[in-house]
Amino acid sequence: MALTLDERPTAPRPLAAPDPDARGTTAWRTWPLTVLVLAFPIWWILGLSAFVPILATVPMAVDLVRHGSVRLPRGTLWWGLFVVWLLASGLMLWVDAPGAVPGGGGGRLMVYGYRVAWYLACTVVLLWLGNADERQVRTDAVLRLLGWMFVWTVLGGLLGTFLPRFEVTSAVEMALPGGLRNNGFVQSLVHPQASTMTTFLGHVEYRPNAPFSFANSWGANLSLYLPFFLLGWCRRGAGWRRVVAPVVLVLAALPVVYSMNRGLWLALGAGAAFVVVRWALRGNLAHVVALATALVVAALVLWASPLADVVSERLANAHSNDRRSELLERTVTSTLEGSPVVGFGSTRDVQGSFASIAGGSTPDCPACGVPPLGTQGHLWGVIFTTGVVGAAFFLLFFVRRAWAHWRCRTPVETLAAVILLFFAIELFVYDTLGLPLMTVMAALALAWRERDDDGTDLAHVRARLRHAAPLVVALTVAGAGVGIVVAAQQPEVYAARTSLLLARPPVALDPDSGTERKNQEITVDTEAALVVSAGTLDRIDRTISGQAALRDAITITAAPNTDVLTIEYRSTDADRASAVADELAAGYLDSRADYLALRREQVLASLDTALRNAIELDTAGDSSRPLLTEERVQRYIDNVLLATTEAGEVVRSARSVRLPDEAAVPVVSGALLGLLSALALDALLSVVHRRPSGLPPVASPTPARSRP
Repeated sequence: MALTLDERPTAPRPLAAPDPDARGTTAWRTWPLTVLVLAFPIWWILGLSAFVPILATVPMAVDLVRHGSVRLPRGTLWWGLFVVWLLASGLMLWVDAPGAVPGGGGGRLMVYGYRVAWYLACTVVLLWLGNADERQVRTDAVLRLLGWMFVWTVLGGLLGTFLPRFEVTSAVEMALPGGLRNNGFVQSLVHPQASTMTTFLGHVEYRPNAPFSFANSWGANLSLYLPFFLLGWCRRGAGWRRVVAPVVLVLAALPVVYSMNRGLWLALGAGAAFVVVRWALRGNLAHVVALATALVVAALVLWASPLADVVSERLANAHSNDRRSELLERTVTSTLEGSPVVGFGSTRDVQGSFASIAGGSTPDCPACGVPPLGTQGHLWGVIFTTGVVGAAFFLLFFVRRAWAHWRCRTPVETLAAVILLFFAIELFVYDTLGLPLMTVMAALALAWRERDDDGTDLAHVRARLRHAAPLVVALTVAGAGVGIVVAAQQPEVYAARTSLLLARPPVALDPDSGTERKNQEITVDTEAALVVSAGTLDRIDRTISGQAALRDAITITAAPNTDVLTIEYRSTDADRASAVADELAAGYLDSRADYLALRREQVLASLDTALRNAIELDTAGDSSRPLLTEERVQRYIDNVLLATTEAGEVVRSARSVRLPDEAAVPVVSGALLGLLSALALDALLSVVHRRPSGLPPVASPTPARSRP
């Protein structure tokens, strides 16, 4: 008995039988998808796997243009608004985000353009596959093609498991200029490697990621291709695929475990539970018993094998939860503070790390750095790049499609529901922009085109939007005008920055062990606290209210993994900004010099005591324990006496610089809110006056797609 997603469709439209007369047409219409899928390992080795899927949608888009009448699924309004927000967010690339490293707007264009291209490509897949005639682009052909992607993913996982150090220099990598080739983002896209090295278990482990860029991407793709594989390769009529499918599923278990992807494990468990519940509700108890038995046997085999240790060790090391939650909090906080309506267009590097303002990755500890804001979860990326409003439109589209297919009336609708379940889980933990999102769109397109009444026509939507165009233009311009007024009222702000190289405090010796006492309590972060301490601020303003205002205008940063501290003071007066920054640096150095002098006296007193003890023990001839020798203690005393007593030095004097004008935030936000108000008002007027509106929520009669 084969395992499928649903063996008892309630709708009268199951998958159609193969049509011999349509085979040639099917091959011609599906050639972009066929070339992409069947040659995917080749694209990966060549370094093209991140770009060929986007290029494959170009002939699909041309086909759509030639199609004439293009239908849109219900909920397309929300996706269309999300795309508008996405394009508008490109104007935010030059805006600094709170808590992020400032500057670098032009350098973000490449990442932004890549993200936009993927979203547009996914949109094309949804519309092309949803509008394709069943006789020309058959559902079972698409299922089997995407089932091949599951096979490639499993084989890549096995490669990463057994040959984890496999990597090659791709043809694209060799053709790129040196500067672009060494870019971390580009390197992740064009350099094929079988696995990713990690140390979060306390020792070196390799997580398979071939044929994709990251281990989490491997997990997301595996889960989303699995329903296509089950429905396309395990059902009756699949031929030789039905014989091979159980072997592939068994082999998949090994890289699934070694991937250590908890999100993947959770998604697979939730999917199995969903299918069991659906079968139970339909009274399909034979399948429920079969699946439950298979899961129990698999669990027992896993428990008795060495793989159980990998799973238990991964579940016991969940330190990434804190890291993810703090990044999530910073991402959302930065968006709400800086640009809640339209976001920032692209990700931003975090200033410092969660542990220290001077934190950063090192060759010995790559994980010591913090991932950029807007990563570690697709949802957080959407919030950060398109704002809270854009993220709401993004989610509303998928909620609307889930509402259309949750009843699982056909096997394809069941497939779409399971994939949406996987996507909903992984949206919080994986960056699913790319092939995972394209796969979700393909599933939604197949389920949508089974229902001829679930949508409207693009020409109908364009006509209704033309009717609302005057109102849309007027309110959009008005919103932008309000934004311009708000921006004009913002004062000019100047920032003065001064950088200091700190002198390290002297160290003492532990008389009991003879080792150095490290100044673990003295860090760059404690020095930053000293800058805004009352003792330092008293030199500038002795009033409590004045010191509070000073603290609000001061920002302390540090170069990663160094003792270089940067003090920034912002003011609407350029001269005051420079003067206060210099006074802060001078006041801090004075306060630190007082501390170092006190510390020096304490260390010398400690060493003097150790010297007397060493002399007494040496005179008594007591060698019962390895204490400090007189010679060694004297050497430390000489070092402390010769050490500099200066607190540090200024390596860059304060100079006021006008901060970039961030008028784009209120202007673009105002324009988009005006656009949204126009669409809402037109919809309301259409109800009041019973006339066509600019919004396209209602279906229009269109010719049904022909079916065999």
